[in-house]
Amino acid sequence: MFRVILSVVLSCLSLFLLSCSDKQRSPEDEIRQYIATGIEAAENRSAGDVTDLVHQNYRGQRNLDRNQLEKLLRVYFFRHKNIFLFTKNLEIDLHSDSDASVSLHVAMAGSAISSVSMLSSLRARIYKFELELVKQDKWLLQSAKWYPAGLSDMQ
Repeated sequence: MFRVILSVVLSCLSLFLLSCSDKQRSPEDEIRQYIATGIEAAENRSAGDVTDLVHQNYRGQRNLDRNQLEKLLRVYFFRHKNIFLFTKNLEIDLHSDSDASVSLHVAMAGSAISSVSMLSSLRARIYKFELELVKQDKWLLQSAKWYPAGLSDMQ
């Protein structure tokens, strides 16, 4: 009798857990979540959390490796006590299920940015980022380039 009850309880628990699990997200949705996680880590000024999103073999602009990128982030976070990011024009180009290019514009300021119209009054710095992502167990940054951009790019 105990085995029957245990079996029924375990079956119900399994069905409950399956019904609560997230539907499988598309690669685009996973990448959007990856970007959101990176923004949150940067706004929290957590170089370690940002670096956790970077592939071990990362190569970036000016031939920066992963460790150099983390040091650059630590310096930037030390110099800027408040960091707020505002993104626009996110474009995702999937090359395969595990390889993607991402392009986006990012405004950076020391105060919260709620709209594009605030950017000029906040003297926000605006950059265009071009990212190459690879998916292993999760999406990771393989390489990155960034360029100064203008307020008109955020429209």
